[in-house]
Amino acid sequence: MSGLEQMLRLVPRRIKRDFKRKLLGALPSSPNLVLSSLYWPTITSAPDVRKIRWSRPAINKENHPGELPIPPEELRMGYGVDKETFLSIGKRTADLIRKIVEREKIPWCPKLSVMEWGCATGRVLRHFAEEARHGDFWGVDQAGEHISWCKENLSPPFSFLTCTAYPHLPFEDRRFTLVYGISVFTHLYHLIDAWLVEFRRLLAPGGYAVFTIHDEHTWKFFTQRPEQCPRWLSRDDLVEGLNSDIMAFLYSDSGSWDTTYTFFRTEWIRAEWGRYFEVVSIEPYAEDYQTAVVLRKPEK
Repeated sequence: MSGLEQMLRLVPRRIKRDFKRKLLGALPSSPNLVLSSLYWPTITSAPDVRKIRWSRPAINKENHPGELPIPPEELRMGYGVDKETFLSIGKRTADLIRKIVEREKIPWCPKLSVMEWGCATGRVLRHFAEEARHGDFWGVDQAGEHISWCKENLSPPFSFLTCTAYPHLPFEDRRFTLVYGISVFTHLYHLIDAWLVEFRRLLAPGGYAVFTIHDEHTWKFFTQRPEQCPRWLSRDDLVEGLNSDIMAFLYSDSGSWDTTYTFFRTEWIRAEWGRYFEVVSIEPYAEDYQTAVVLRKPEK
């Protein structure tokens, strides 16, 4: 007897039919609905309509000849109302990646293969355009609208695909020299181990991964600067402190990624992420108030 059947046996007969209808209505009724909850599709359709609608995202017309297009404000993920701010924020993060690449002596050319996990509309990736003309640079994201814009406007020199929140990407083993994700693990609390295993699969032996996280240094940053505290972290939270010995999750009832914030302790990162990679360094405040974690896949 299934769990649903056991549950229904406990429901009074007079309301059983109504209860079953509402319960089934609240559950995913097909694999497509389960899958659709894992990404934001480029095309959308209502359950009662057999037509799908697609519209090409607008190109920002303010660019000068030879420049890569700038996404419209609604696709910038809050990174800059104006063009100059959007570009400067992305360049700052790209400079962080460059600094790590140079420090670890990772050769850029001629065969560097790079993937940005959670690229949105290429805020960071766009600053590697010159390298991408000689290498293999990919951006992946579960936001279909963002990837659609990138395919229309930034390819070439970059390549893009829409992924899901499920920890699998359609690339062959050992494909990439470098994988990086900026402010992605900061929003995850499911399948973290599985994503790390997937990145280990994708990296070539000796390859590197760079991810930014929230940790106890982030917490300290906001404790010392409560006026800069984001709306999702209350003053009461700051007073209580990061009590967990391992990690603490802060998320809203909506369950949406943009209202989900994950904090890790660096001791936990070293112990748990060190099962899959060599932890090269953990660098507080490398990306504003976020900490950068630099990982290396062993040669064997």
